[in-house]
Amino acid sequence: ISLNDFNDKKVVVIIFTNNSCPYSKLYELRITNLAKRYAASGVAFILVNPSVSNSDKAESIDAMRKKVQNDKSLYPYLADTTQSLAISFGVSRLPAAYVLKKMETSFRLVYKGAIDDNPQNSEDVPNPYLSDAISAMIGNKTIKIAETRPVGCLLKPY
Repeated sequence: ISLNDFNDKKVVVIIFTNNSCPYSKLYELRITNLAKRYAASGVAFILVNPSVSNSDKAESIDAMRKKVQNDKSLYPYLADTTQSLAISFGVSRLPAAYVLKKMETSFRLVYKGAIDDNPQNSEDVPNPYLSDAISAMIGNKTIKIAETRPVGCLLKPY
């Protein structure tokens, strides 16, 4: 998959996550709901797992396939087997979100960081950073907070 595959989209959201991080698990439903909410607005979601391992069954390709089996039409879930993509984005914690806005012939990074500021309670989120960034880009407005610090599991380098 390449960003060129999403040239018809206004915004591409890349979320680095995995199957076993407790924080990633807390955000699974929120990510799915965001993808559903913004699908009709020209927003594509891509999930990337930089923790894929043959020795860890929870982080295997099969486990990834099972995880998104019901949601496969919402977004691809990609394996970053060498962590090269995660390294190029500067990912240190999971989950981490990146919002890319289509700018003529390329995409520009406009937000990076946390999905929101309350991993434990999706009903009480004072700052929905990712949603705010996506809404701003769709509405051609300025993002109020363009970078936050992701809270979650440390990405273990290979």
